[in-house]
Amino acid sequence: MPRPSIAVVAPLTGPRTAWGTVLLGRVDRARSAYPGAAEWHVHDETPGVADSVADAGYTAVIGHSDADGTCRALPVYRTAGLPCLLPFVRAGGPALSWAPNEDALARTIVEGALVLGAEALAVTHDEGPDWVALAHRVAAAAAAAGLALRSGGVLAVLAPQERFERFLGGAGPAGPVLTPADCGLVSFGALAQAADGREVWAVHPHMCAVQRAGTAVASLAQTLDADPALRGAALTAAVRARSGALLAAQGGVLGDGWRVSRLGSVCPAREGL
Repeated sequence: MPRPSIAVVAPLTGPRTAWGTVLLGRVDRARSAYPGAAEWHVHDETPGVADSVADAGYTAVIGHSDADGTCRALPVYRTAGLPCLLPFVRAGGPALSWAPNEDALARTIVEGALVLGAEALAVTHDEGPDWVALAHRVAAAAAAAGLALRSGGVLAVLAPQERFERFLGGAGPAGPVLTPADCGLVSFGALAQAADGREVWAVHPHMCAVQRAGTAVASLAQTLDADPALRGAALTAAVRARSGALLAAQGGVLGDGWRVSRLGSVCPAREGL
């Protein structure tokens, strides 16, 4: 029988290109480790890509990095009976997701500020819709915790790692800074360089992007290598059972969460990027 074919949906251009780089790197490893498991076909993550994938007769789809686009794509995959694996975002069942909880990220930022002794939290954020939404969640979490939102005290920088420096608000030592981070992206180096001389705390998932993508891709490759005839819900169930990380029923890795670490203590998982 012909080998199973997998659609890899990755951002190849634009602000999320780094996520695509991570995913394609893990796919290359799977090609080498399990050469007979599947054929991997890369698609740029653009509007309408779900329709193209669903019409092409693939065995499964893996990837996506844009939360809103993924939520629009999932009904298309569901109608086509196409198993969907999401290393980077959550979109609900029946898709399998390895992504951390974004609501918990906002709470962790606020809790981190409180532990650092903040009497107030200043929030600055990028203009992208995901960052605006995160800023609203942080504001809600701060209000629930009784933490004022104003300048002074701890600063929360909500922006891509490569743009972190633009939001620092002046050079030289200052108070503590909290910022979301992912050591698995090449942009982590820009964050580390911009943070030099500052008290910067990275708020990061237990499993970085490299680990999440590697677990998802390897689970799919191993499953198809063992049984290339699996399709649909049976394939989804087999990947879930084989996943190196136990997946919760509603998405995400069971017990996963967010840590707050100095940059030097963040997992150095940037090999091969």
